[in-house]
Amino acid sequence: MSIGIAVPAQAALCHQSSCNGQDPGAKQCNDTSSGNLASFYYNGSDPYLAGVLLELRRSRNCDAAWARTTGLDCLPMWRPCGFVLQVQGGTEQLGGGPGGGQKWTNMWSFRQYVRACFIIWTTDDSYRTDGCTGWH
Repeated sequence: MSIGIAVPAQAALCHQSSCNGQDPGAKQCNDTSSGNLASFYYNGSDPYLAGVLLELRRSRNCDAAWARTTGLDCLPMWRPCGFVLQVQGGTEQLGGGPGGGQKWTNMWSFRQYVRACFIIWTTDDSYRTDGCTGWH
């Protein structure tokens, strides 16, 4: 017979607007209280995004959201693609970079509407969206 010792859950280090612009891992928001609000695989025309999974994530403990990809390998200088957490009435949070695996944006309070989008960088240092989740 073994006796288990309960390990207390670590408390989130931010909540709602204090999470704005913060890393979900560093603020302990990507714990078991987090989950997908929406997700889909890229199906547009950019070959560098083919097969990439985009997720709109939310932490109930932090009451904040962020975008996460699996399989993204973009660096705007060479591969003009990435992803963004768009925020109605707030500051968008960009994600991307070289190397595969999982990548995520910083968070934003879930008190505002948010959505996750794939993006294609344009020649004037702006971007156009290329597939988005719905607003949540």
